[in-house]
Parts: sequence; C-alpha cells; structure tokens
Amino acid sequence: MSPDLPQPYAPVILKLLQGAMYSTDPHWDRLQSYLTPIQDYLGKIGLQVHNYETEGFAYLSQPEPDPDARIEPLPRLMVRRQLSFNLTVLCVLLREQLLRFDASDATGRLVLSIEKIRDVLQPYLPIGNNEDKFRSDVSKLVRQGVELGFLRRLNSEEENYEVLALLKAKIDAEMLERLKQKLVNLQANEKS
Repeated sequence: MSPDLPQPYAPVILKLLQGAMYSTDPHWDRLQSYLTPIQDYLGKIGLQVHNYETEGFAYLSQPEPDPDARIEPLPRLMVRRQLSFNLTVLCVLLREQLLRFDASDATGRLVLSIEKIRDVLQPYLPIGNNEDKFRSDVSKLVRQGVELGFLRRLNSEEENYEVLALLKAKIDAEMLERLKQKLVNLQANEKS
C-alpha cells in the first residue's frame, strides 16, 4: 500500500505550525487559495487559523477547552506564555507606536532603532544609577520580543527592528487602552 500524497497546502500547514506567516512568505498565496481546506484540516485537531489578509499575516491559536463540553480536552500544542511586567510594557508601547504609525497614513513598515525603543521604555524602566544595566535590560526585552514574533531584527549595520503586525492581533485597541490605563495608574502610584 502506497502512502497518500501530501495535499498541495501541506507546506502552508507546516509553516503555520512553526509560527506566524507573513505575506512575504513564498507560500502566502497558497494560504489564501486553500484557506478553507486549511481551516477545516487544522480545525479537526483543535487549532484555529487567524488570517489577516489585508494586514499580511496569519497565525494559529488553540482555543481554551469548553468546560461544559463532554469530550476530553485536547493537550496543549500552542504554548501560552505569561509575559513579565517589563515585557508587557514593551509590547504595549510598541503597539501604541504601531497605532500611531497606522494613523499617520505612512506607507511601508514601522522600523525602530534600539535607541528609540530605549527612549520609549525609559519612563517605565528608569535608568537609575546604572545606565549599562538599563541598556542590557532593554536589549534582553527586545530579544524576547523577537522570540515572540512581535519584532524582527533587520539586516543592517545599525540595530533596527521592524514592529510586526502580529502585535495588532495579540493586543487589540480595546486591550491596548486597558493596559495603557494600568500603566498610567502604576506611574501615578509610584509618584505619590
């Protein structure tokens, strides 16, 4: 008995299982062409495809099991990570930068230097007496942002990062406002 041939959309599924897919990926058009069968296939194993065609990205999620369901919950494939406070601050501030960039009707992509990221973070992560530690802490946070798929380091001599659109899906406008209000409240409490 010969094995079944892979479906024409198999590379897309494998790419999505590895992480977010962007419109720059060579398989992007295939994702758009076979979106329904891909959604059906992945839905059978409890995964959901989030396709933002106009934004140019797609990713998978695994919905939380229904506590009222009478079926055994599936094991977690997609790891859920709780972000540290400082990483949450970075994500909120990057999402705010992305919101401003989109509102400015600028074209292209939002690119920030490591120095700009440090400037944006400075009010929330005070330098104190040790600027080297602050610089190191911000670099570590940026690396974590890259690992999560929210930032991409550009191949340039300067340390520049593209803020990726996936951040829009993970922190929507309503969540952004709630998180920003919490940051404002925290800053007010620290000053009093």
